[in-house]
Amino acid sequence: MAKSSADDAELRRACQAAIEDTKQKVVMSIRVVKSHGMWGKTSVSSVTSKLGPMAMGRQNMAKPRIIAISTKAKGQRTKAFLRVLKYSTGGVIEAAELYKLKHLSKVEVQSNDPSGCTFTLGFDNLRSQSVTPPQWTMRNSDDRNRLLLCILNICRDVLGRIPKIVGIDVVEMALWAKEHTPSVTTQKNQQDGPVPSTVIDGDLDVTVEKELVSQAEEEDMEALLGTYVVPLYSSKVLQ
Repeated sequence: MAKSSADDAELRRACQAAIEDTKQKVVMSIRVVKSHGMWGKTSVSSVTSKLGPMAMGRQNMAKPRIIAISTKAKGQRTKAFLRVLKYSTGGVIEAAELYKLKHLSKVEVQSNDPSGCTFTLGFDNLRSQSVTPPQWTMRNSDDRNRLLLCILNICRDVLGRIPKIVGIDVVEMALWAKEHTPSVTTQKNQQDGPVPSTVIDGDLDVTVEKELVSQAEEEDMEALLGTYVVPLYSSKVLQ
């Protein structure tokens, strides 16, 4: 299997350079495809490899993008962001969109994508909730899990809560986390509290809207997620 773009140090440095004036630190960057509709995996592969938009109709194009998760220390608090970056005409990475993770209320994997690699992110502060949010498609489920678990952990450790999760198999995510997460120590920062607090594992209360497993299995998997997913966004792991 090809190396994940989340492990691409050059990509992360380019993203860091693109937002250098913000004083934010990129903790993860990964290539995705942005669209407002569904398409086949072949189309996604074409876009991610060529780094150019594929026409899907005037109002719907699959576009190569980069999602970067960043943090910024402000006094004794830490703020967390989800940034979308794009490629300029000359292939230079530049900032495109900025979302505050404190407003992330919902993560939903799209059921009409059999691969499970397409999802939407719901933010509660968008001006028009009637507008269909963009869909983000990852190259494979490993990339999807890596990004989503990074988001969940930062939301928990920095903000003290996590968004609602829809359409994700808790068992699958927990087993993936157990297999792919090294045992390392990471920092836990609270938005409204003191910064230092070193943790190795903790509880992750996952809100699952769609019943995919029994209640007992769900509780077991939530406990397992809490044990293993914490270090996924650690810079030591990603470098």
